[in-house]
Amino acid sequence: MHSAVYPVLAGETRLPFYLSGIGRTEPEFRVKREKGLTSHQFLFTANGSGVLEVREKRYILEKNSLLYLPPALPHEYYPEHDDWTTCWMVFRGDKLADIMRSMGFEGEMVAAGADISAFQKIFERILSLAPDNLHNSEKCSLLIYNAVLTAKDIFDNRSTDGSTGSTIVDEAVRYINEHLSSDITLGELADLSGVSPQYFGRVFRQRLGMRPMEYVARLKVSKAKTMLLESDIPVAQLSQRLGYTSPTYFGVVFRKYEGISPSEFRRNRGNII
Repeated sequence: MHSAVYPVLAGETRLPFYLSGIGRTEPEFRVKREKGLTSHQFLFTANGSGVLEVREKRYILEKNSLLYLPPALPHEYYPEHDDWTTCWMVFRGDKLADIMRSMGFEGEMVAAGADISAFQKIFERILSLAPDNLHNSEKCSLLIYNAVLTAKDIFDNRSTDGSTGSTIVDEAVRYINEHLSSDITLGELADLSGVSPQYFGRVFRQRLGMRPMEYVARLKVSKAKTMLLESDIPVAQLSQRLGYTSPTYFGVVFRKYEGISPSEFRRNRGNII
């Protein structure tokens, strides 16, 4: 049984997210797209299992597996057995590629054996609204954005070498807060998590939208602003308490994020920010 809704696209194309199709396929069949899709796609397995082949990689899509595919990525998927049932939706949007990339959606993404119940609820809601696109296109747009955020959480919590991305970032943030007076390094944070600096940097950026050392710098500047307003500690001493060996470098970092020097910030009591 194949049930699908393909909205007639009109004014909703002005929206940042808009639905181009949604449905269930039971059983799913072999799909080969040599040039990929025009749209972004989410697909999850409702029953049975299937196989995804993309860029010489092979993924097993069992029940509760969630898949994301970006546009223009050649791929093929097919049932592993005869009882593969999928639920899928495809969506587009002006500048959506940049939005998705900024949220960590790059290339194919697969979360196997995940808790996708929240995503399923959003899917069912979109599916119920999609037939009346004339009145529901804006509601669907908002729900697609919620689906993207929910999927991001699911992918961030994927297991990799026994550690989830969420756990890695949570532990790193806790460590940073507890050692803010130290000169924290990327290698130190990666070693703490037991992963490579490259992997650590990627999952951290996916979760918080910035590089690890940028987060450290911004957090130190935030703490410095409080200290500047609530104490008379000299700026040089304050910079040492925040792990900076050079007050000059601390001033450079502070100005980078605040646009003024620490002394100017204190003198104006933060009122010009």
